[in-house]
Amino acid sequence: MAAPIEVHQKHRAVIEFLVAEGETPTNIHKRLQNVYKGDSLEYINDWRWACRLNEDGEEGTASVADQPRAGRTATSVSPANKATALIRSDKHITLHELAFELGVSHSSAHSIVNSLEFSNV
Repeated sequence: MAAPIEVHQKHRAVIEFLVAEGETPTNIHKRLQNVYKGDSLEYINDWRWACRLNEDGEEGTASVADQPRAGRTATSVSPANKATALIRSDKHITLHELAFELGVSHSSAHSIVNSLEFSNV
């Protein structure tokens, strides 16, 4: 089975095609259910996409890909991730140097190293 994002993009592309052919949202939803069965979107989502694509006017101008969203990024650099990278790049790094690079106290650096199960830092 394809990833959920890929399935949703395929659905949106099919919806765009069927809207261009003049299909109603109800018929679009029925056709998607016949083809995708359990992986089909709910009617309200099909309807929203059909309306959104219908409003754009020119066929083929709407993007079926997800747009970037505001908010916190999906990945972040935690002190533990940064500590792992520093320790792996320099096997001879001291706890004092690690604390300085991470911008944390000596005891916090020690706790991070213990949680990562590195023995000789």
